[in-house]
Amino acid sequence: MPSRLLPFLRAGFSTLAALTTLATLTPAARAQSLPAAAPPSLLAAVTHAPQLAAAAKRVDAARARTEASGRLADPELEAIGSRVDAPMGESRTLWELNLRQPLPKRGERAADRARSLAVVTMAEADYAMTIGDVAAAVAFALAEAAGADARAALLTTQLTRLDAALATVQARLASGVATRLADRLTLQSRVSALQLQLEQTQRTAADARATARGRLGLAPDAPLPAYAAPAATEITPADSATVTVATARIAEANAMGKVARASANPLTSVGVRFERERSSLGNTDTVGLALSSELPWRNRRYSRADIRATEADRAAATADAAAARHQISSTLARVGRAERLAATARRLAADTLTRLDAEHEALSRSLSITGLGGADSTVLHAIDILERSTETQLQIIEAETSARTTRAELWRYLPPSRLLL
Repeated sequence: MPSRLLPFLRAGFSTLAALTTLATLTPAARAQSLPAAAPPSLLAAVTHAPQLAAAAKRVDAARARTEASGRLADPELEAIGSRVDAPMGESRTLWELNLRQPLPKRGERAADRARSLAVVTMAEADYAMTIGDVAAAVAFALAEAAGADARAALLTTQLTRLDAALATVQARLASGVATRLADRLTLQSRVSALQLQLEQTQRTAADARATARGRLGLAPDAPLPAYAAPAATEITPADSATVTVATARIAEANAMGKVARASANPLTSVGVRFERERSSLGNTDTVGLALSSELPWRNRRYSRADIRATEADRAAATADAAAARHQISSTLARVGRAERLAATARRLAADTLTRLDAEHEALSRSLSITGLGGADSTVLHAIDILERSTETQLQIIEAETSARTTRAELWRYLPPSRLLL
């Protein structure tokens, strides 16, 4: 039995060492060690997402509305005809034409144009923020899928080892070699649990890829872009897409304040009046100039209420901008912590694997000394060593996946100039 087990252990640890080398590589090192590929750019794929198409249409609508801002009212033409029946046969006919031009309120057109431009700015900023949100969601899903694939590969290797160990135990039982029946039951339970864990991990990878394809509007069999995420050094809190949206909202609130103040001014109109009176004595023509103005008794009260509302909107947008800057700083700190944790996990895992290798060597020496005398629990001991090695590598994968998913959030905070292709 020891002579058959030692090659199994050595092969297992050789495979484990190879997997450990791959898992401990940083993403940059992995990219250098693999052949150069040309996957579709994540940002280019995001710009064709259905959600981006809707945001682009909103930008087009906002730009189109600027042509109707600061409009002038159409002139008004009024015609009046009347018949006067007076005593003594002095009946006469009257008709009148009035041409009026309503004038805009003072400051109204400039305020309306400012509001329209602010809406365009906000729509463009919202478009950039939507790109960042979709890119972050897709990068997050791709990182989860890659992490699940790495976990599935390790679990598949471990399941292969358990199957081999179970076959060894069953062969010993069939040949009549003294072996505990509990060893076979324990291995069977571990194999069943590992198979379920592997199925769950594979489902997680498939769900993550389906989520990415759903956000990108891709077919189920369409290729996905490669994972990509900005570096922390590319993020400037004062120039991020989220802060730009809040700044655009501040500009819109300022423009709405101008509109509210302009609404307090009276509405005026100027017109030309022509009147003709026909009577038995002859025609009498009258030409006059008309000027009218409303009395803003109520508008001023309404205007003050609108101004208070716009001040509240401006304060809310300012608070949103401050909150966005704090959120960016918090995310950058989380990215730093996640990357430090991944580096620590790689360093500590290397030490753990060294100790497990030493434990393997000690087990090998024990087998060479005790012979068959200690063979009852040898298989379980060897499997325990391999499982601990796998668990160590899983911790590395979890730490690296966490760092990649945290970095994916940085897409939301890139400057709009970096997001708009």
